[in-house]
This record gives sequence, C-alpha cells and structure tokens, in this order.
Amino acid sequence: MDDSILAPWRDLSIVWFILWTFIFMLIPGAVFFFALKYLRKFNRWLKIPLLTAHVWALRIEQGTTRASDRIAAIPINLHSRAAQANVTVRGVIDYLRNG
Repeated sequence: MDDSILAPWRDLSIVWFILWTFIFMLIPGAVFFFALKYLRKFNRWLKIPLLTAHVWALRIEQGTTRASDRIAAIPINLHSRAAQANVTVRGVIDYLRNG
C-alpha cells in the first residue's frame, strides 16, 4: 500500500480520466454505428433505382451501337461491292483479251 497523501487523489484522477476517455470514445462510436446503419439502409433503398438506370444505360448503349454499326456498314458495303465489281470487270476484260 502506498503511504502517500496524494494516492487517493491519484486513483480518483485515473478513474476520472478513464471515465472521460470512455465518454469521448462512446460518442464517436455511437455516431459511427448509426452512420453505418443508415448508410446500409440507404444502399438498400438506392439499389433498385441504380439497377433501373443501369438497364436504361445498357439499352441506350445497345441502340447507339446498333445505329453506328448500320451507319458504318454503308461505306464498307459500298467499298466491298466496288472491289468485287472491279475484280469481276478485270476478270471479264482479261478473258475477252485472251479469248
């Protein structure tokens, strides 16, 4: 046992410090707990609207891809047909010259 006169006050100050530390840690802990609780609830609420937005974005992406493929197919097909016609005409001319 400590024979110092200030020993009870030291012990009381340690208890007082522990009590204040507990209070100061309890408040942010409670705030953090409720913030996570309501954030999870908000995420559950937000899941369906975000899923709907995702579906619409995919529909728009599919439509624009289809339209751009159709637009790009026109010059590609024209060039392809021109190359086919060029090869056919060249073959016919070569045949007529040699024939």
